[in-house]
Amino acid sequence: AEAEERPLLGGGIEGGGGAALLHTAAELLEETGGSLSSKVRLEWLGPKRGVGIVARGDIAHGETLLSGAATPASVLSSELSYPWESQAFATFCRSIEQEPGTGASGSARLALRLALLLVRLRRAAASDEASAAKNCKEGLSAIELYVAALPPAEAAPAYWPQEARKLLLGSTCFQRAEAAAASVQSEAAAICAALPDGTLPLGGPGPARPTEEEFQVAYRQASALVATRGFETGCAGLGAVLAPVLDFLNHASPFDKNAGYNFTDSDFALQALRDIAAGEEVVVCYDAEADFLDVWERYGFFDQTNRIHTAEIHVPPSAVATEPAGGHFWIPESSAPLQCPLLFSLYRAANGSLGAAAADSEVQRHALAELAILIRRHLAGYPPAEESDAELGTSAGPICRGPHSEAARRVVRYEQDLLAGTLAKVE
Repeated sequence: AEAEERPLLGGGIEGGGGAALLHTAAELLEETGGSLSSKVRLEWLGPKRGVGIVARGDIAHGETLLSGAATPASVLSSELSYPWESQAFATFCRSIEQEPGTGASGSARLALRLALLLVRLRRAAASDEASAAKNCKEGLSAIELYVAALPPAEAAPAYWPQEARKLLLGSTCFQRAEAAAASVQSEAAAICAALPDGTLPLGGPGPARPTEEEFQVAYRQASALVATRGFETGCAGLGAVLAPVLDFLNHASPFDKNAGYNFTDSDFALQALRDIAAGEEVVVCYDAEADFLDVWERYGFFDQTNRIHTAEIHVPPSAVATEPAGGHFWIPESSAPLQCPLLFSLYRAANGSLGAAAADSEVQRHALAELAILIRRHLAGYPPAEESDAELGTSAGPICRGPHSEAARRVVRYEQDLLAGTLAKVE
């Protein structure tokens, strides 16, 4: 009934469990002077896609579908100041980029601001006095209520539990996810240690300074939300932002996107890049250069529209004369032209070892034989599926049978199949 009373909302929201976030975001947009075109609606698209923006009627190329102000009342930004923050904290937040060991950027400043907001909201929710929690909620601004409604963002492997990440053993995704998780943890520790006493915008129950444990938990969630829902605006006055409603946009490949957004220091807008038919989802491209696995690693979903399919292999140091440090190198699928940086390096190494008098065909055979050896070596590094289950089954429990397990198995199988196909082509 509520969806019918609010024409910008689509059906199926309640069943999807995203009602609180959707209604809060929609109300925030309206309260802060934003506008959603009458030709689109917000709609629950199922557990895999979540809430999306769908065309109600035919949309012409160039039409504005969404617009909003970029102010402290309407977006959470790494660069803006907020009324619930002390001046000392705002100054600290702007300065953390210079703090040694933090590795901070606009995204890190946004994650800090969001993490402290999450700490305050969690403390209010955990308060023994229901009336105090209720008063705290009633005193929140619209942007704070939106943050309170945000779901956990744990689909990307960097934010999985450590036991679940082990299901990716053998894949270079595992090494990057481990490194990313460690980076977030060390960044949180460095920022927490540098937080000045008595200047934090927490309020409510509990001490003014967060404990390291609660800050670690909040910063991890905040970093995940910024990584999967945030926008790098390219505007000095905004930096990185969370923009309610705009963050409902789902992804498609650069060949399939039908809309694009832009920010200025004071507002943002979403426009149609081509004609969009009624019933079609409005989609943007998160990263035109990301391949199938890149998208999954960053955002935690499998992009079925992606045309670029590669897998990375680990090359040990000194295994290739022209790449003494070794590293990770991408390998194209068998149906793509067999061109990649590693093969070019192997050609150079073969030229050096065989000498200038060697025929091109001999150099090519030598390079391809070395590439085959490296691919086979990497394939041998994946643990057998039954071995992984036996190793994790007792300690990880449900993790081995949950969504993390399904995603990990799909990634490992995808890499193995792609590399085996390319190996057959090489040989």
